[in-house]
Amino acid sequence: MTAVCGLSPMISALSLNPNKPTSPIYLLPRFPTESTNANRDWKVPIEAPSQMWVLHCGNAFEEKDRNGNVDIQIQASGCSYQWFNFQKMFGYDWKTGKLDPSMMNVKEKEKKLVTHLVQVSIQLDTSGTCQKCGVKPLNKWDKSSDFPVINQNFSGSKNSYVYAATTSGSRQSLQHFPFDTVVKLNTVDESVSTWSVGNRRFIGEPIFVPKGTEEGEGYLLVVEYAVSTQRCYLVILDPKRIGMANALLAKLEVPRHLNFPLGFHGFWADSNNQTS
Repeated sequence: MTAVCGLSPMISALSLNPNKPTSPIYLLPRFPTESTNANRDWKVPIEAPSQMWVLHCGNAFEEKDRNGNVDIQIQASGCSYQWFNFQKMFGYDWKTGKLDPSMMNVKEKEKKLVTHLVQVSIQLDTSGTCQKCGVKPLNKWDKSSDFPVINQNFSGSKNSYVYAATTSGSRQSLQHFPFDTVVKLNTVDESVSTWSVGNRRFIGEPIFVPKGTEEGEGYLLVVEYAVSTQRCYLVILDPKRIGMANALLAKLEVPRHLNFPLGFHGFWADSNNQTS
């Protein structure tokens, strides 16, 4: 009721069932009348074998075999029910307007609870019946991570690269959040490469700017925040050079009155794109 009245964030009206060992995933056919899984009741969810709250989805696609069976892959960030806090998203207390990242961090033995990158695999037969559903770390990367993005020209199709904000794990305190590293995951060979900012500097959500026809060709934009000076910088990276010394292409100081908050979302819109 407080959320409906505007006294608290709308997300605080939601609640989770910590006693349920699975998480429901609802599949909605984009073209119901053309669906090959005509016998499936789409109101019945797929039960993923994990207590998982999906925060952000990087990409999802499906592949069919010669018999018409469907393999659905979802690349996303997720966290445990036990960790997710509806009242203090990313450590932001809406009542006081203050940011306290400490509540986003846990002890080493509880690090599996925090937000991390996952790959959800769902296998449907020709009737739409779920034959298998599994959840595993994406590329076996188990460090705290969020805001997965891809080259949006490949959205909905099989992709080779996922980029996200993650932690280097090198800080003595606040090891899991805020993020200080950009991670690039190659989903083909499962290799991982990273680029990190300096001490007492943090980053937000990376944004991919396509250039050309190759999936990895373009730029990565990310906002860096320097704690000591309380200033933001727009960082431009070469996606192909993530993990190399020359990945940084440019770093532009943002006017103080335009400082970006942590966790701020954005996307790239090409001025030449006429689609609405």
